Amino acid sequence: MSAAKKSAEKKKAVPAAANGRAKRAAANGRTANGDDANRVVGYGSSRHAQPFPYWDRRRLLGEWTVEESVERIVNYKWAEQQISAALGGWVATIPELDVKAMLGPHCYQHAWHADLWRARLPELREANEHRAEPANEDFAAFMQELMSPDDPDATIEKLVGIYRVLVPHLLATYSFHQRVTSDIVDSPTVRILKFMIDDDVEQLITGEMMIQDLARSPKLRTRAGKWHLHLDVMLAKSGGVAGERTLGGQSRIVKPAKAVLGAALRARRELAGVGSVEA
Repeated sequence: MSAAKKSAEKKKAVPAAANGRAKRAAANGRTANGDDANRVVGYGSSRHAQPFPYWDRRRLLGEWTVEESVERIVNYKWAEQQISAALGGWVATIPELDVKAMLGPHCYQHAWHADLWRARLPELREANEHRAEPANEDFAAFMQELMSPDDPDATIEKLVGIYRVLVPHLLATYSFHQRVTSDIVDSPTVRILKFMIDDDVEQLITGEMMIQDLARSPKLRTRAGKWHLHLDVMLAKSGGVAGERTLGGQSRIVKPAKAVLGAALRARRELAGVGSVEA
């Protein structure tokens, strides 16, 4: 047999042998390279060390320590208690029946919010679940001023303080907290905040509708604007419901210092006695 014929027959034998191996492997429930043919991709031992599925984008690292979270919640709880007390007291003195009907459910919602924070505190290792404190004296003064209107004719001021100043502030604060805390280890707080945000959004809408319905004259709009500005300045002075870091803080990802290069690096080395650096 010539060399050419031997080479041709050898080439034919290789695919036939490979096909035979593949058939035998399939009969045994395996692929040609020895893998389990019934194995589900992404399942089993190869997945044991995978912390999250690829589609999970939850935040693992939170903005605050447990102790810092407790201090914020103590401040939130105090504010919610104060709002509930104010609305409950105003229901008895406000003459407009439609406003009374609106404030009653809102009073209950804020009392419930305060109780949710109370229940969360022991879960964060706070021994005293009844702790409730203002962030600072300025925020306490702001809340006292917000609740100060007691004249039956001061319905506009009462509504403006709650629905144009405090509720929007809580919405911003709770939304910020929800976005920067850990979605994994602080998931109960994230869920609590969702309930509160839903309530506060509805309160913001109905409260603003009521204000615009009541304050139809230029005189009443002027009163509303002046009281809004007055309270907003006091709120800004306090820093917010959780103090000066209510809507901020230092990220745990710290930006590295600016690199020292070129002439500045040579000058530093010469000053340190290392000598000049060759270009």
